Amino acid sequence: MKGRSFALLVGCMMMFSVILLIVSDYLDSYTEPNLMTTDSVEVIKNDLFDLTEDQGKLTIRYLYLDAEKKSGDAIVIKTPTGKVVLIDAGIVTTGLQVNDYLDRLQINKIDMAIATHPHYDHIGGYLTLLHEKTVDQLLMPNIDHTTDTYQQFSNLIQEKDVPTKFLYAGDQIILEEGIRIDVISPERKAIALAKEQKLSTTEINNLAFVLKLTYNETTFLFTSDIYKKQEDLLLQTKPNLLRADFLHAPHHGDHTSSSQAFINKVNPQFAVMSSNILQSKKVIKRYKQSDVNVFTTSRIGNVKIESDGVRIKVTPEYVRAYTK
Repeated sequence: MKGRSFALLVGCMMMFSVILLIVSDYLDSYTEPNLMTTDSVEVIKNDLFDLTEDQGKLTIRYLYLDAEKKSGDAIVIKTPTGKVVLIDAGIVTTGLQVNDYLDRLQINKIDMAIATHPHYDHIGGYLTLLHEKTVDQLLMPNIDHTTDTYQQFSNLIQEKDVPTKFLYAGDQIILEEGIRIDVISPERKAIALAKEQKLSTTEINNLAFVLKLTYNETTFLFTSDIYKKQEDLLLQTKPNLLRADFLHAPHHGDHTSSSQAFINKVNPQFAVMSSNILQSKKVIKRYKQSDVNVFTTSRIGNVKIESDGVRIKVTPEYVRAYTK
């Protein structure tokens, strides 16, 4: 009986040690409070929709989409001459939010709408926007999906007669002089193989667009929802194309992505995690330990990035004001 008690005691002590290690790792992770709700610090709110400073610059705005579940991506790019590119539009229920943001930016026409892949948290908002805004062109990978959201999206594109183009690795879009978007992924061959099988969520994510925007001397890498497997493939096949000043943290900053090797190769100065729900403190920590200035929309709201072609400035909507 004593032997059993001793064994039980040892087992409990070992379990307690494991719990301590987990808690220690958690506490060592990113612990910044939610700046949009906390009362413990003074918070400064920046007006990221003031257009007076946009003149002559490239601007990129990450939109914070409020929802009870994961709300997805919506990124508004505006060139110095006023061309508008929208990368994704969030889930169906946040479509009106995206439309309101565009109204605040005085945008009635989207020159180029991009759907990085057919998942609901990237195309859902287009079910509203295609009714509310004029869309001159839609760009997307040639991937079908079986969800109701995708079927509605596909039907609406036809109903609105939106010119649609499928893009593949190697394609290039010239937005205006000095500004281009290069398609790094997916490969045409990978898309062809995918059409022969039923794709899992992970497989669709790995076929999402990886796009590199170049404005003179500044570069921006948009990675949508790719996982570490696709990151590894790009590291093997296209390492020279990955370096960028700014990185869209893959898959909303989730633990599925942002390998250390990928972060090292991109070597960004700035990164944004686009999600209304914090995905992984460990991933945030990984970026911070790599000397990357990382911004999470779940904690700081909308994010504005601007460039004059030489320098990049990133402004969060909410920042903490420290007083001595």
